[in-house]
Amino acid sequence: MLDYKNQAKWPNGFGSQQSPIEIKTAQTLKSKEPLDYHVVSDYQLHQEVDDGTTVRLTGEGAARIFNREYHFVQVHFHAPSEHVIDGKHYPLEIHLVHQNDIGQLVVVALLVSAGELDDEKLQQIMTTYENGKTEPVDLNISDWAPWYPVGFHYLGSLTTPPLTEGVEWLVLTNPEFTISDRQIDWFHQHFGDDNRDPQPLNDRQVELYK
Repeated sequence: MLDYKNQAKWPNGFGSQQSPIEIKTAQTLKSKEPLDYHVVSDYQLHQEVDDGTTVRLTGEGAARIFNREYHFVQVHFHAPSEHVIDGKHYPLEIHLVHQNDIGQLVVVALLVSAGELDDEKLQQIMTTYENGKTEPVDLNISDWAPWYPVGFHYLGSLTTPPLTEGVEWLVLTNPEFTISDRQIDWFHQHFGDDNRDPQPLNDRQVELYK
C-alpha cells in the first residue's frame, strides 16, 4: 500500500514532467477546436480489484483520442482529486486508462462534483467491493464519458510509482453525473486520502478545450 502521507519517500527517479498538476485556466492555450475524444466501443468492466490503495476495475473497450485508436484498459479512483483547477480540488477524480498497440498511454481524468443523489454505477462498484479481494463484475460505464468533453490536455506521468512519464492526460471538468456525500465518504473510509500532491509544471503547455 502506498503511503500518501510520506510521498517524498516514494521511488523518485523521475524527470520534469510529472503528474498531477495545478491548472490555472488563465495561463492555458485556448484551442479553437473541440476535444477529439470519443468512445467507439463500450467500456465494459469485468473484474474489480482491491489493490490496497484504491479500487481498480479492468475491462475492455475502445476510444478515439486525437484521431488515434486506443484500447480502454482499466478505471480507478482518487479522493479527493489529484488535479487542481484554479485552486479547487474536486471530491473525486476518476481515471479512465487507455493504451494503444505500441504501449502509449492516455489517461482521461473525470473531475466529479458532489450532488444530492448516488451515482448508480458507482454504487454497484461499491456494493461489489470486498476488502482485499478480486471480484467479477459486469458493468458498462461508457456513459461516464461526456458526449461533448470540456477540459485540458497536457503531457505528464503516472501518478503512482513507477511514475512513468510520457503519459498524455485529458482532464475533463464536465462529466454528466455527480456523486453523493455518502459515496465520497465511502472512499475516504476505505482508502483515506489517496491523491498525489501537485507537481511542478516546469515548461509544459496546457491546452484548454471548451
